[in-house]
Amino acid sequence: MTAHPDPLTRILALELANGCRDDVVIGGLSAFLLHWRATAATTVPAAAVDAIARALGEYAALSPADRKRRIAAAQLALRPSSAAGPAAAPVADAAPSTPTHPRRATTQPRQATPTPSAAPTRPPIGAGPPERGVDQGALDASVTTLSGVGAKLRADLERLGLRTVRDVLFHAPLRYRDFSRQVPIARVRPGDEVTIGARVVEVRRAPGKAVRSVLTIVVADDTGRLALTFFNQPYLANELRVGRAIVASGRAEVVGGRIGLASPEWEPAASAGTHTGRVVPIYPLVAGLGQRTLRRIIAAAVAQHADAVGDPVPSAVRAAEGLLGRAEAVRALHLGASLAEVERGRARLAFDELLALQLWARRRRLARAAVLAPDLSAGRPLQRAFIAQLPFTLTDAQERVVAEIEADLCAASPMSRLLQGDVGSGKTAVAGAAAVLCAGAGFQAAIMAPTELLADQHLRSLAPRLEAIGFERFEPDLARAITHDPAPDATPEHVDGRTLRYARLVGGMKPSEKAAVAEALGRGAIDIVFGTHALIQDRVAFARLGLAVIDEQHRFGVLQRSTLAGAADGPTPHTLIMTATPIPRTLAHVLNADLEQSVIDRLPPGRQPIRTLWLKPDERARAYAFVRQRIGQGEQAFIVCPLVEESERIDSPAATTLHERLQGSVFPDLHVGLLHGRMRPSEKEAVMADFQRGAIQILVATTVIEVGIDVPNATVMLIDGADRFGLAQLHQLRGRVGRGRAESFCLLLADDPSRTAAERLQAVAATSDGLALAERDLALRGPGDYFGTVQAGVIDRFRFARIVGDPGPLASAARVAAAVLARDPALALAEHEALRAAADAFAAGAERA
Repeated sequence: MTAHPDPLTRILALELANGCRDDVVIGGLSAFLLHWRATAATTVPAAAVDAIARALGEYAALSPADRKRRIAAAQLALRPSSAAGPAAAPVADAAPSTPTHPRRATTQPRQATPTPSAAPTRPPIGAGPPERGVDQGALDASVTTLSGVGAKLRADLERLGLRTVRDVLFHAPLRYRDFSRQVPIARVRPGDEVTIGARVVEVRRAPGKAVRSVLTIVVADDTGRLALTFFNQPYLANELRVGRAIVASGRAEVVGGRIGLASPEWEPAASAGTHTGRVVPIYPLVAGLGQRTLRRIIAAAVAQHADAVGDPVPSAVRAAEGLLGRAEAVRALHLGASLAEVERGRARLAFDELLALQLWARRRRLARAAVLAPDLSAGRPLQRAFIAQLPFTLTDAQERVVAEIEADLCAASPMSRLLQGDVGSGKTAVAGAAAVLCAGAGFQAAIMAPTELLADQHLRSLAPRLEAIGFERFEPDLARAITHDPAPDATPEHVDGRTLRYARLVGGMKPSEKAAVAEALGRGAIDIVFGTHALIQDRVAFARLGLAVIDEQHRFGVLQRSTLAGAADGPTPHTLIMTATPIPRTLAHVLNADLEQSVIDRLPPGRQPIRTLWLKPDERARAYAFVRQRIGQGEQAFIVCPLVEESERIDSPAATTLHERLQGSVFPDLHVGLLHGRMRPSEKEAVMADFQRGAIQILVATTVIEVGIDVPNATVMLIDGADRFGLAQLHQLRGRVGRGRAESFCLLLADDPSRTAAERLQAVAATSDGLALAERDLALRGPGDYFGTVQAGVIDRFRFARIVGDPGPLASAARVAAAVLARDPALALAEHEALRAAADAFAAGAERA
């Protein structure tokens, strides 16, 4: 072997550092191996090449653990001392490597500092170096090893996701009740949460069936008497017998004219301390499993096994950040003596989650930095021409973001950037500038949207601007007439000598048209393509994809997004992800921790303010009268419903029913259109075309019009069943109007909103600041509902971290992660084994999204 490390050495090290996800090179390790074997003969002994081929055979189909073992065998064969032959890397039943994507070329990484490649077997998430004298393996034992857990309880616990002792220890409480204040009965006041110590003096059973029974237990201490009331628990009369000393905790209420505790927690005085007299956790449950049973099991697990959890965070870091030890944090979480102590325990465990997030994200960035991407700087002249002919001047915010993106695109590492911008902030123009820069450098750009409506909106917006600088539209019917097939190593000279073309590729096109566009993309005859998920179908291959722009990114899964970015031969494409959904700052840094982020935080001048009114249920007729008035002035209106058709389970307006009623009896003299997601693409296109040219005056629709609709003449947005929408969605819908010169209005109709829904409606009526609404939406609904289930893989990793509120813990975790990786990029040092396990476990969950 030569003095320089073989390229495969670096690839294997990066693959280990990246969690063995087979994504360091395009096409995966199998595809890289095919290329490597053809060039390795001059630097690696033939016997070692064969051994490596056996070790990495069928790599893509292996489990992460098997991949690590195979990489270790391949690394052994690559070492100079292992040149003896196949015996240097014995792997049972390993087959020769075959490429998973033979049509794709592979990417050679840049020269990068080699990272440590060998890593010992790592403990599961949550584990650290075991305490001396403690059997950490007990944490992974079945819950049946805990006292009192038999087959029935095991089944209940497993339905709750608690299968091992470790699961039990890290089962996060939903909330707490503070019963730590113990007072004499004479000092109990209505509304107080208190604990009393007393003796049972009377037992009263109210007449009635057992399932509706009321049991009153009168207790007394030296200061007075108090009634404890239990509902539908007649069996307690046998346990709370006269003379028994007990401790009871609960909220004091006035019952029958006297102060008492309704449905209190209680325990015998001799064994109190699990359910009473302290800060009591309230856990998530399943049917058949009660709080008292689960508290008992968790308390026993903490007493027996808390010391075994170890600590992945080095002691010096814990001291610098003021963190509890991990075992201490687990005790505080479940058995803390005060709410302050409980909070310190939760904060420590939250730090672990945020640190795992930051390690995962930063390792992804390190891996990206070691991969080549096209330098698109040759496209700058064409980009300047595009910006110069725009019919408006870019705002300062747009100019700043264009510069940030341009700097990324002109570097040799792949850009991976999130662009946030409120409705109407001008993201499309920014995306167009990036796509033109790419095309001007001789590479292809793809702009992918979640719906045909949005894809077509981008095309309509940018097509005139592209044609103004010399682009032509690719027409599938004329595809045979376009014979240009540039060389794979296209340069700006090739671009200057031919006509640049843009195209459309969506699912609703004829098969022959889609095939023609796909074929042209594959031979490089199309430079910019606008489309939907049709761009990531198997038959679509790009000749030289340089930039993937993905709009409304939260509507695509991670796999779909990465599929487009990976649909290129040659260097790794740059990726620009856009969203018009305002994302709260802290949540943005969590959901997109592995991305650079840009924000267009100013709207272009001239955008009309939208007046938002929340109408009472009896003001529906008034709303319809207002719609008629605006239409009489030559304007148009949207009326949006949450459902397509009526549902027996959900009492909410349906578009099809409302359309029939409005057209038949409310607006019989007007043309009322209907648009929803179940319509065929050709039907949707026809309806939108009629609405855009004014043939339809009122468009009844579902949220299919939430993005991608730009009708300047539409000035009224009436949202029926507004309580069924989240704040972010209401804001998006409102943004469909206010795009012309006339004053625009958003009317919110809700027949019977809940208290939380009423708060949302009040908030959206009070402000048009999308980011402020997003922060409020997050506080009201929580991060799990913010994006539905699309990115739940990231959010679901958090049991203790709070996404709303103080960004300090996230900043602290980011600071620690940066320091750790600066010293140990592969997390291969023994002191970082548990951190690496935590980061790998986080990655496994996050990337299933």
